[in-house]
Amino acid sequence: MRSYLFKKYSLQQYMILLITSLALFMETLDTTVINTAIPTMSQSLNVNPIDLKIALISYLLSLAIFIPISGWIADKWGIKYVFISAVFIFISSSLWCGFSHNLWELVMARALQGLGGALAIPSGRLIILRTFARYNIIEVMSQVAIIASLGTMLGPMFGGFITYYSSWRWIFWINIPVGLLCIGLASFWVRHESPKKVIPLDKIGFILFGSSLAGFTFGLSAFSESTMAESSALYITGNSLLLMFCYIIYSRRRKYPIIKTQLLHIRTFRVSTLGNLFSRLGFGGIPFLVPLLLQIGLHYPAQISGMLLAPIALGITLIRPFTLRLLRFFGYKKLLILNTLFLSFSICAFYFVNSNTPLYTIIALTFAFGFLISLQYSCMNSLAYASIQSDELSQATSIISTLQQIAQSFGVAISALFLRYFSMHQPGFSLSLPVFHSTFLAMGTITLFSTSVFMELKKEDGREMIEIP
Repeated sequence: MRSYLFKKYSLQQYMILLITSLALFMETLDTTVINTAIPTMSQSLNVNPIDLKIALISYLLSLAIFIPISGWIADKWGIKYVFISAVFIFISSSLWCGFSHNLWELVMARALQGLGGALAIPSGRLIILRTFARYNIIEVMSQVAIIASLGTMLGPMFGGFITYYSSWRWIFWINIPVGLLCIGLASFWVRHESPKKVIPLDKIGFILFGSSLAGFTFGLSAFSESTMAESSALYITGNSLLLMFCYIIYSRRRKYPIIKTQLLHIRTFRVSTLGNLFSRLGFGGIPFLVPLLLQIGLHYPAQISGMLLAPIALGITLIRPFTLRLLRFFGYKKLLILNTLFLSFSICAFYFVNSNTPLYTIIALTFAFGFLISLQYSCMNSLAYASIQSDELSQATSIISTLQQIAQSFGVAISALFLRYFSMHQPGFSLSLPVFHSTFLAMGTITLFSTSVFMELKKEDGREMIEIP
């Protein structure tokens, strides 16, 4: 059997790997580079650091709103054209982000950036799914993620150094050359697929579903705002839940709903989506919390904070070659349960970090988190496609990608909410070290409870993804 690193594919398949890796690298770089710049950006834009999380959420929220129709768009206009257009939108909005002069201008630019990401990431995943055999998907996704994890590694480092030695605005401009290279390669190597005959777009369902997601996420985020009354946040959240209820009733009468909920009757797909949702509620906000802990709680400068976050990507990279072997040894059910437990413990371990904690201990904690989070993503995401038919790949990709981004934005909002709640008991609502300790403990507990989702799996579930026919 060929080794992991030297498995032979055609030249066109290798280029597909490179192109999709570059797109994901660009997205992860942009997502992580902002984290270490939050304290400096909050001073420049004259806002509270907690309030700046709306710039993170607006991007994730835009992803969640538009991903459900990404598969439909790719089928209607052709996956190559959609992928290239999406990357162009992403880098154009990155340019706008760097020129933002206030928080709400930045929020709008990030939302447009989310539109580009909502089309680029799922279409890139679809390109891979249509290029490689199913039993190669885990291995291929791991190879893509190894390159993409460089974005996770370089993002905090670039963010720290750029913020310290230059202007924070450059953190949004560094991914533009990567995007241009991705567009150039995709124009030549991605095969053109003729637009397919698509089902009618459920416009009313899209409006109901998207408005509900946007309102609920914004309402949840508003609970931690320093400038918005709790009654307003409660009103927004309540109306959003009502819109979602209306969508559920409406979609049952539709032949082609915007979200094909029938796929949730498939056990492996259902566990994957619910696992993504509930476990990310716990660990989705950690990349937002750790830089704040290091810079505000421990008073480390931005460039040191960035260096201490780099081991997360190192952990992500090192586990990738062994993911398939671990899955074959343990199986999906046992590995997901064990890994979620360890992931919960790694988050709770930040409770013990203080000003006397050696740097190598913080490095070990961030490395362990990256190691475990990478394994969690690989297992949950690949499990979703175990029992999905080829003609349902677009719908399945849209649903799983939507749930991932919803949960990620909820994770950031919940972590900010805990920070706000625990800081209420501190003089002047300060973000002291005990506030961060309590928040990490709460997020770790949420992750621990998500373990119960994976107990629904059976021992043989997911074998289609890990056994060669």
